[in-house]
Amino acid sequence: MNTVKTINCPYDLSAETLKTGSIFGALSPSAIEYLVNRGKLVHLDSGDVLFEDGDKGDSFYIIITGTLCYYQDNATATSLIRRVTFGQALGYVTMISLSPRNGYANADGDTVILEVDYNVFGEFHDKFAFDFGILILNLSRDMARNIQILSHTLAEAGVSVDLSKPSNSE
Repeated sequence: MNTVKTINCPYDLSAETLKTGSIFGALSPSAIEYLVNRGKLVHLDSGDVLFEDGDKGDSFYIIITGTLCYYQDNATATSLIRRVTFGQALGYVTMISLSPRNGYANADGDTVILEVDYNVFGEFHDKFAFDFGILILNLSRDMARNIQILSHTLAEAGVSVDLSKPSNSE
């Protein structure tokens, strides 16, 4: 895992390109530039672990290129929960819920992510209030799509869930 400098970066970080990803969609070019410059760009080689189960959830990650795989373990097996690709986010739920990571993520091939920690997230709110609202909407849509996929998967598997029990999830 290596930090990537935005100066002379070999990846296309233009607002035009990034806006085609769901998390950056409809954000202003200046807001995207701010996130890219204030966030932390990280390159992961195939198999690199981004975070482990129980790690502090004080940031979220937007995939710039490549794929992250998010897994959870139980007593008998490891399950691939989701594959996260260009323009999607991972880790937002634990950052917002102030929870530790509930699972682990690793790179499936060369992957570049933008890490947005809670400080950058707060600063973004202060400097780009309108775009912050759009970002929250984009993150909420991403989260809603994942909830729909997971609920469909549970229904197909015939799994009943007791929602009255609190749980931590990614």
